[in-house]
Amino acid sequence: MKKLLLTFPNQRWHKQDVNTTWNLYPSTLCLLAEMVKDIVEVKIIDAQFYNLSINDFVQQVEEYSPDYVGVSVLTSEYGNILDVVADEVKKINAHIVVIAGGVYPTIDYETILDNHNIDYCVRGEGELVLPELLKYLIDDVNNKIPVDGVVYRELDELIVTPRAFVPDLTKLPWPDYSLVNIEDYLTEEATDRADWRLESPSLRLIVTRGCPVGCSFCQVEYISGKKIRTREPVDIVNELEWFKNKYGIKSLVFQDDNISLQKKFFLELLKLMIERDLKLKWIIQAFAIFTLTDEMLDLMVKAGCVGVNAAIESGNQRVMNDIVLKPLKLKKVTPLIKKLKDAGLFVHANFIIGFPGETWDEIRETIHFAEACNADYVRFFVAMPLSHTRMLDMAIEKDVLDIGEDDIFIDWRFGQITSDEWTAKDISILRAYEWDRINFGTEEKRKKMAGFWGVDVADIKRIRKRTRDSLTFL
Repeated sequence: MKKLLLTFPNQRWHKQDVNTTWNLYPSTLCLLAEMVKDIVEVKIIDAQFYNLSINDFVQQVEEYSPDYVGVSVLTSEYGNILDVVADEVKKINAHIVVIAGGVYPTIDYETILDNHNIDYCVRGEGELVLPELLKYLIDDVNNKIPVDGVVYRELDELIVTPRAFVPDLTKLPWPDYSLVNIEDYLTEEATDRADWRLESPSLRLIVTRGCPVGCSFCQVEYISGKKIRTREPVDIVNELEWFKNKYGIKSLVFQDDNISLQKKFFLELLKLMIERDLKLKWIIQAFAIFTLTDEMLDLMVKAGCVGVNAAIESGNQRVMNDIVLKPLKLKKVTPLIKKLKDAGLFVHANFIIGFPGETWDEIRETIHFAEACNADYVRFFVAMPLSHTRMLDMAIEKDVLDIGEDDIFIDWRFGQITSDEWTAKDISILRAYEWDRINFGTEEKRKKMAGFWGVDVADIKRIRKRTRDSLTFL
C-alpha cells in the first residue's frame, strides 16, 4: 500500500506565544485516518503536541518515507508552518505529494498554492474528499479528482472547486485513536492553556458543525456552513462510555461552536447522559445563552455540567443589532447568568470591543455591562476583521482599517480597526487593563480565580503581568 502521513506542524516553528499557541486534539487526524485506512497505510505525527524540532520532524518523515503528506493548519496566524513542512518534505523527496487541509487552507486557499511545494488544498471538510483524492492520486485512469473540496494547479491555472461539507455526520465513523497515544492528550498537562481546570483524564469533543446565526465577526458560517449538522446522541454517549471504560475519563469539554442551538438534539443528548449515569463533569466552551430554558438547565445540571462559556459580544444593544448581528437581547443576559450561577454553574462571559462604527461611549458601555452582568470570569477580545466575514466588509466600507487589507494578521489582543474617536492602540490597552481590573481587582477575586484555575496567587500575578507585557508589541 502507498503511505500517507498526517501531521499537525509545531506552531512554535513560527513563534512562541502562550496566548495563541495551543495543542490541538488529535480527533481530526484520527478521523481522517479512519476514512482512508483501507486505501493507504497511515501514520500520524503531532509535532505541535510533542514540541518536535524541525530536525526531529524531518527525521521521523524520512524514517516513514511517505508517498503523501497531509498537513493540517488551524489559522493563518501560523500559516507559514505549512510552508515549512512542505519545503522540508520536498527536500526529502520531491515526488512526495503535499496536501494542505484545515481551517487555514479553507479560508486562504487562494495564496497557499503560490508555494509550488504544496500540491493540493482540501477546501472545507475533508472526510469525504481525502479518500477520493487519494484514489485519484494512486490511479488517475480509473478514478477522477473530487468535484468538491479541492484546490490545485492545472498547468498555469488555479482550479478551485466548491467547499466540501459532510451532509450527514451520523454516517461518519469514530476516529481511529490507535494511531496516537491518546492517554497523553487526556492529561491535565495537555490542556495547559485552558480557562477551565477539570479533573483528568479529560476528553475534548466536537459533536456538531455549522451555525445559522451569522455574527458579523465569525468565520464559522463560511467554514462549516449555515446548516447545523449533528451526530446521533446515542452514538455520542456510546463514545463517552467507551472512553470512560477504556481510559477512565472523569471530565469533558464540548468544544462545539453552538451545541445548544439544535434544542431537540441537545436535550436528547442530555437525557441519554443522565440515563447512562456517566458521572462526568463537563463544560460547554461556546454556549448560546439565549437558548437556555428551565428544562435545559435542569438537564444540564443532572447530566454533570459544571460551567459554560457564554458569548455575549457587546454590552450595547445598538452594536449588538446593527454591527454584531446577533439575536441577543441584553436585558435577558444578566437574569440568565444569575439562573446559571444559582444552579451551581461557573459562568464565563466573552465580549468584543473595537467594532467598525462603534463609538467610544458604546465601548465603555460594554465594559460596564461586562462588570455588571456578574459572570464569574470575563474575557475581552479585540474586534478582528477576518476574511470572509461581514465585519471585514464593514471595515472596508467605512474605511477604518488601521492597516492594509492584505496586512491583516490574526491576534485577538491587538486592534487593527480605528475610528475618529479611538485608535487601535486605545482598544488594545483598554482590553488588557479592564480584563485585569474586573477579574483581579480585589484579593477575593484573585483567590477565587486561583482556585478555579488550580494555581496559586503568585501564578495569577505572573499571568496578569504577562498580559500587560504583551502590550510592548504596540
